[in-house]
Amino acid sequence: MTAVVKKDICFVIHSLQAGGMERVMSELLNYFAASNRYHVHLVLYGIKRDVFYEISKDIIIHRPSFEFDNSKRLLSTIKTNFFLRRTIQKINPIAALSFGERWNSMVLLALLGTKVPLYVSDRAQPNKSLGKLHDALRKWLYPNAKGVIVQTEKALSIYKENVCSNKL
Repeated sequence: MTAVVKKDICFVIHSLQAGGMERVMSELLNYFAASNRYHVHLVLYGIKRDVFYEISKDIIIHRPSFEFDNSKRLLSTIKTNFFLRRTIQKINPIAALSFGERWNSMVLLALLGTKVPLYVSDRAQPNKSLGKLHDALRKWLYPNAKGVIVQTEKALSIYKENVCSNKL
């Protein structure tokens, strides 16, 4: 009998607090963990790093060793980007998935120049402005994603028109 070689996959989210996006992420984590074909990694990097939703004990959770200090926001953001890059490259996943329109650009920025296939999923209205900086980052960084996952046909058309038509 041949042993199944498990492959590493990575899920990246700022929080698993109570919320819709977080619930969907927990469902995906448990689904892939139950398949027994993957080593499932969760990179949890936001300010609140505890887990509200029940997830499998087989999921490997990666958290920064430092607290995010809002009074030193720029420094904490830079440290977080280095943590993301170092951690995800060490995992060396066959694919990574990041959730959150306010957070995907940070993960994309952290992985610029790497070979990690990162998929991003915005979980809200894609034509809603997140502010000039976030909007510019999205237009600049989303084309670097391996793919963009959208929830509706309307979101698909907005992304095709405004962000990255070849990644959907």
